Amino acid sequence: MKKTLFLLLIIGLILSVSSCKRTNIDDPVWDSPVGFYVLLEGSADPAVLFIDGNIHRSTIYVRVTDAKGNSLAGETIFFEQLRDSTSHDQIEWGFFENNAATIKKVTNANGEVRVTFTGPVKFYSGGMIIHALMQVDDRAYRGSTSHIGNVPQDYIAITMYNSGGAAAGTTK
Repeated sequence: MKKTLFLLLIIGLILSVSSCKRTNIDDPVWDSPVGFYVLLEGSADPAVLFIDGNIHRSTIYVRVTDAKGNSLAGETIFFEQLRDSTSHDQIEWGFFENNAATIKKVTNANGEVRVTFTGPVKFYSGGMIIHALMQVDDRAYRGSTSHIGNVPQDYIAITMYNSGGAAAGTTK
């Protein structure tokens, strides 16, 4: 009986010493199936553009962080104009600082990027979307329709108000 108790005690000590000592849990890669690892958040300033035949600009701001809130520098963000958040058809109602309907920018050391968007001079609709998405493998994949899955992206809404200037005709 003493031998059995002694052996159980020794086995218990061996098992308790050899158990896992891992104290740091690594984050999963951003595109793994366990969930989101990268957060991309955007905003427009101003978020309302008056369509009166004059040129009005908005600054589009995007910040990219990891799951712990650390800034991600050097990430390429692709910006495009969409009619609404359910559409995948690019529109050319306004233009970015490169005089094109789309633009790519790289995040700075703070994980931030800013682009200037020049709104339309003619009224098309009461709103539009600036779609910002992070490039993966040098390509901009759209969310759930891509083979990768959940790509960090944000839909930044811009409201347009027809203030009735002479050149602000309605166009569809």
